[in-house]
Amino acid sequence: MKKNVIVIILIILLLGILFPFASLSQFYRGYAIVFNSVFDSLLSHILMHMALFAGLAWIMMSFTFKWPMKNIVLMSLGCVLLVGVIQESIQMLSVGVFNIGASLFDLGIDLAGGSIPLVLSY
Repeated sequence: MKKNVIVIILIILLLGILFPFASLSQFYRGYAIVFNSVFDSLLSHILMHMALFAGLAWIMMSFTFKWPMKNIVLMSLGCVLLVGVIQESIQMLSVGVFNIGASLFDLGIDLAGGSIPLVLSY
């Protein structure tokens, strides 16, 4: 894939990860109903985190495919962790709920999702 296309996909993915979608449910009742019906279950929450962060790791791997595997793993999981921490911080600030346990759980799920493309490519 061309680098320009990969960069565009990366930007869209980062916007999707970092935008505080949960906070919109505080202002729009219709949105809250749809959002909560989709993301209320723990399974859907886990699958969404894993899919988004697997995509992020896969894109990061495409930038580093000529590197040694150790460096690819460090770069990919480092980016997953960094974006995950930023996403959890934005979520905490925008919703006003500070639940460290839930955030650590989400970060673990993010790292698990980010590991999927690494395992598949190894």
